[in-house]
Amino acid sequence: MWTKRFCGTLMLALGLLLAFHLGLHTTQAATVATCDRFVLGTDGVDTGNDCSDQEHPCFTVQHAIDQAEDGNTVCVAKHTLAGPWVYPERLVITKSITLDGAWEAMCVDPSDLTCSFWSIPCYPANVTLDAEGHGRVISITNANPTIRCFTITGGDAGGAAGDPNHGGGIAARNAAPIIVSNVITGNYGCTTMSCTGYGRGGGIYLADSLSTAIISGNLIANNVADDGTWGQGGGIHLENASPEVRFNTIHSNRAGHSAGDGGGIAVRDSSPTIADNHVLSNTSGTGVLCLGGGIFVWSSTPVTIERNLIQRNVALRGTGDPVLYSGGGGIYFSGPFAIIRDNEVHGNVAALLDQRGRGGGMFLHDLSEAAVVSGNIIANDNRASYASKGYGGGMYLDACYATVANNQLFNNIASSETPGYGGGIYVNGGGGLFQSNAITGNMAVLGAVGGWGWGGGMAISGSVALVQNNLIAQNIADSAPEAWGAGGGVYVWDGAPQFVGNAVLRNTTSGGAGGYGGGFSLSGSSPWLEGNTILDNRVVGASGGGGGGVDLASCHTFTLTNNVIARNSVSTTGSGIAISASGALQGRIAHNTIAENLAGDGVGVYVGTASTVLLNNNVIVGQKVGITNTAPSGSVVSATHTLFEVNGQNYGPGVTSVDEVPGPAALLPDYHLSPGSNAINHAIPLAWVTRDIDGDLRPIGPAPDVGADEYVRARVYLPLVLRNFF
Repeated sequence: MWTKRFCGTLMLALGLLLAFHLGLHTTQAATVATCDRFVLGTDGVDTGNDCSDQEHPCFTVQHAIDQAEDGNTVCVAKHTLAGPWVYPERLVITKSITLDGAWEAMCVDPSDLTCSFWSIPCYPANVTLDAEGHGRVISITNANPTIRCFTITGGDAGGAAGDPNHGGGIAARNAAPIIVSNVITGNYGCTTMSCTGYGRGGGIYLADSLSTAIISGNLIANNVADDGTWGQGGGIHLENASPEVRFNTIHSNRAGHSAGDGGGIAVRDSSPTIADNHVLSNTSGTGVLCLGGGIFVWSSTPVTIERNLIQRNVALRGTGDPVLYSGGGGIYFSGPFAIIRDNEVHGNVAALLDQRGRGGGMFLHDLSEAAVVSGNIIANDNRASYASKGYGGGMYLDACYATVANNQLFNNIASSETPGYGGGIYVNGGGGLFQSNAITGNMAVLGAVGGWGWGGGMAISGSVALVQNNLIAQNIADSAPEAWGAGGGVYVWDGAPQFVGNAVLRNTTSGGAGGYGGGFSLSGSSPWLEGNTILDNRVVGASGGGGGGVDLASCHTFTLTNNVIARNSVSTTGSGIAISASGALQGRIAHNTIAENLAGDGVGVYVGTASTVLLNNNVIVGQKVGITNTAPSGSVVSATHTLFEVNGQNYGPGVTSVDEVPGPAALLPDYHLSPGSNAINHAIPLAWVTRDIDGDLRPIGPAPDVGADEYVRARVYLPLVLRNFF
């Protein structure tokens, strides 16, 4: 069985090796003068041999290691005529030596063992170390060796002496090894029959290692941490270890048989730098609870993850526990101090065959204000769940206060079936800053007929996050023709988030049935919207719903200030803004420009039942009806200093309007004021409004200007999208 397993994994490994241009450093081996011990498995002899003469090499690698001293280089060769060679050994290293496999040898007179060695380019298939399933391939303790240019395979650490079940290929404790340019494949922390505990590190396990340890330029493929139950780190497991993990290809590894953490890499209580790797097609496990298909981190100390390609990894591949959520198809991170930057995260899945998944691309928990998630591209069908109950197709943040900035999240999906929440991002609790991200083309739910999707771009629950200067565009809450959706761009439930300076453009609630809030759906919360550009969003379908631009429901307090809300559409009520059961404590709409929201009922501000709304200093133009109060017996709607213009009706019954400002509004195509606007200097001062949509001071003249813009002479405006995003 082991021979078949080895052959299969070795062939895949070598194929991958070529496909990824080796994925290794191809530095030439040292010259023959640097070799201190020589090994040739075809013709060497161990008996009475200290391996120091190239003409008379040793037969086994372990014998040469035993003869070596700290600082020695042990050169292990293939034979010129015999070709690539397999050394069926289990090595123990307790010395700081170099073990080098980039060598070839020829024995001129085999009877006299007159041999010569020469260096060759590194090609790990030339020299294989194979434990043949009888134990770990390499054990390292209390030393700092270098291991270079081998295929390391056939390891099973189940029941091994020293760290049993840990590190089928290589296990190192109290050591700082340098592991470079190897193929590490077909190894097990433990198999079903050999597990005496939980398996950790199918390929490599490092414990109590210093930052001088290096894992670089290796192909680490088809390793398994635990083939029985719960495993961690299918490819690499780091525990209280802080190595540099760079330039590796980590492919098709598995953490556990059922439960698993970190299909590619698992980090516990460590501070590594994980950079410039390809982490591809790894799996955490097939059942119960699985976290971190590509990378799993659980650490209270800083961890850096940067410039990696993290693609097609899966946290839960099978059927999970029906009450547990698997998470982090690409990355699962739990801890306060993270630097996660400049990674490409594509096509990862939190739960593939079962419901309940969180964070298709990333699941981030408990990040502090010191943590940074920046410059990442999280895209191309990262998916929280391929069934239902998916949260955060691109990213899920749980109780985090980090800065999440300058990321691109596009074409991600929270859930294949209803319900789904947050196609691009789901925020659960916490706060933090979301700044200058592009959140585009995401879906909360893909094609669930008759179902619901919440937050095509973002879904935020119970958070006080600041969402600032982001582009949130062309997202869909639920794409199915007969589906419902809430928040094509953003859905909020509970909490008191702030949205400042965002461009919320061309988002859609659903494929046809109806929904709430083409741009924003704000429910049961205390939101603050300031300086946002909310354009061309849609609530699609005739079945019901409202709020083409913004829908507010059961928000006891809310503030909308300095926003441009224009050209949004709805099939039923509130083409611009729809409000119901809101404002009992404070509902303020001030200094907004509400224009040309015509499709549907064409109402700029629609107020339904049990609401109290105070409108100050708004420009409302080009509407069928500017303001409505459909339940005057239970709702109070008062407006002051409003500039109404070219509306079919400025306001309906139950709306009180005083001190109206006559036109012209004289708006520019981007809804700023032109010099001829009568909105200039005709608003009343409001203590909480000291800037306009562009960040200009209010007032500039003797009094503030009505609407979102404070007129500034001789100013050049960028287009709306650029102005809000850059």
